[in-house]
Amino acid sequence: MTAPAVRPRSHRRLSRAFADGSFAVMVGGWVVFFVALVASPQALDDAWTAVRELPLAAELAVWLLGFPFLLGLAIWHASWDELLRLAAVAVLAGAYTFMFLPRERSR
Repeated sequence: MTAPAVRPRSHRRLSRAFADGSFAVMVGGWVVFFVALVASPQALDDAWTAVRELPLAAELAVWLLGFPFLLGLAIWHASWDELLRLAAVAVLAGAYTFMFLPRERSR
């Protein structure tokens, strides 16, 4: 085998740890989002207001770091029917969670 075809074992472990950690952050973030939606909708309103009142550069940085969750907040604050907003956020959460699901690489 050629050298590029063989990955070091530590690289695979690091890659797997990153995938697992990213998935945990995604699942945890959506759990927090939906718990806040049920238990304290005002917390979501406050978070949305806080992000919107940031200076533009800071707001862009926050959007970059928390895009799926802020997109969920944006949907939740849309003027749509509540059931439609809830369904849209649920689909968004499911799609992003599925995208971050750790998978084994095919060889």
